[in-house]
Amino acid sequence: MPITKKSGRQEVIAATVEFSFADLVSGAYAAAVDVPGGAIVDSGYCAILTIFNSGTDDKFSIGDKVGAASATATTYAAQSADITAPGIIQIVPTGKKYSEPSTIGIVWTGSGAAPTAGTGRLTVKYIVDGRAAFSQG
Repeated sequence: MPITKKSGRQEVIAATVEFSFADLVSGAYAAAVDVPGGAIVDSGYCAILTIFNSGTDDKFSIGDKVGAASATATTYAAQSADITAPGIIQIVPTGKKYSEPSTIGIVWTGSGAAPTAGTGRLTVKYIVDGRAAFSQG
């Protein structure tokens, strides 16, 4: 049986949010981007724009929270090595399809003295299964 082609197409949706050291608590999941049911994360990244200056080191991971369930800190990126220069932590797509509205967020873990500086940007790119914005063919 041949594959049945579909003419519906959609663009990848991108959501971006900026954050600073004042928005985060060490070791706690910080919800940053809402995604609808049916969303499948395609790519994205957490960009560290200004270095967090904790006393010892700063690490980041990218996770999610599905509905009322507990957050999972490392769904898309495990704790990165100490960030000592501006840079990015890439989202690693998993193919996970959300069955209900959920959030993508970050976990920052700082050691030593609390930071007095640090900013970043989380960008999440996703599609929504079954959505079509236009027709091709």
